Order: sequence, then C-alpha cells, then structure tokens
Amino acid sequence: MNDHSKKLHVIWAHPRHDSLTGRVVNAIMSEAQQQGMSTVELDLYRSGFDPVLGLEDEPDFSNPNKQYSHEVTRLAESLTGSDAAIIVFPVWWYSLPAMLKGYIDRVWNYGLFYGNGKRLPFSAIRWVALVGGGQTRFVREHKDRYMEDLLNNGIATYCGIENSTVTFLYNTLAYEEDADLSLHHQVLIDQARSVVRELHADLEDI
Repeated sequence: MNDHSKKLHVIWAHPRHDSLTGRVVNAIMSEAQQQGMSTVELDLYRSGFDPVLGLEDEPDFSNPNKQYSHEVTRLAESLTGSDAAIIVFPVWWYSLPAMLKGYIDRVWNYGLFYGNGKRLPFSAIRWVALVGGGQTRFVREHKDRYMEDLLNNGIATYCGIENSTVTFLYNTLAYEEDADLSLHHQVLIDQARSVVRELHADLEDI
C-alpha cells in the first residue's frame, strides 16, 4: 500500500454552479477529502476558459515540440503531480458539452499528452456523466457503449491511460422513469461519492 496522500484533479463543466452537476462535484470533493486525498478543482465555466481551438493551439503533426498558448501550457502543467482525474459533465446530444470538448481539444493536445511518447501524467480517469433520461432506453439504444468507447478508448487510452471507466448518473430530470426527484438526486450524489471511494482504494493498491 502506498501511504502518500493521493492527489485528485476534478474537472467539470456546467453553466450553472448550483446545478445537479455542481452538487455532484461538491460531493466528490468532500468525499475525496474524507478519504485523505488532496484535490484540485477546475470549473471550466467559472475559470474563464475559452473552448475554441484557434491557430496557435492547432496541433502540428510534423512538430511534436510545438509551443502552445500560455493558457494551454498553464492548464497542461497544472495536471502534473495528480494521481487521478475525475471528469464530471452533463450528457448533451450523447456527448460532451462543447466547453469540456474544447478543453480536451486544446489542452490534451499533440506533443503534450499524446504523440511522441507523451501521455497524461496521472494513472486513472473516472468519467461521471449525468444523463437526463432513464437507464432503460439509454442502454437499449447502446448509448452507454458508444460513450464508453468514446471516453475510454477514443480519449483516455489515446492519451496513455488504460485505467478509465465511465459512471452514468441516470434520469437526472426524471421524465422517462418515475422518481421522487429530490430523493433520486440524493441517490445519484451517493453514487458519485462511491466512485471516489472505489478510486481511492484502487490507487492505494497501485
């Protein structure tokens, strides 16, 4: 067992800080601290991050040593020293919000975290995806498999992280499957806390 304090980087995207997504993030941060982990939070909306990839941050596949913008360099360097990342977001159009997709496009960039032997500096990623609709239809239509392939294989593995899983928090709007919304939201928040506990145990075994 490794007894040094684990460092968790929490990255999230939602336009409202008081959204269910925000409450889930607060629970994740609280649980991480209870587990003795140190935390870093990147709230993409409140940080002023610009998700639009411009010319200065366009990858140059002939130059893995390209110097990117100050914002990208700063955010890339901020990941150093983390043991794991938890990424929290609402599922929009069966994918990531543009704010989060732009972060990955710009910051998890060629020559920084993939290509030329580069990889993300931590050992594990946990994606926590809030789905407005119910689980039954989402799974029946294989949207879970599609998103797991996108996040685990298309992004995490591409950036050198094999230890990557997705947790879906279903029916956040309770319009497809009947639920007492207040009680159901608490169940989802507890589910997010369990992600942290399981991740912490996983990291302790490394």
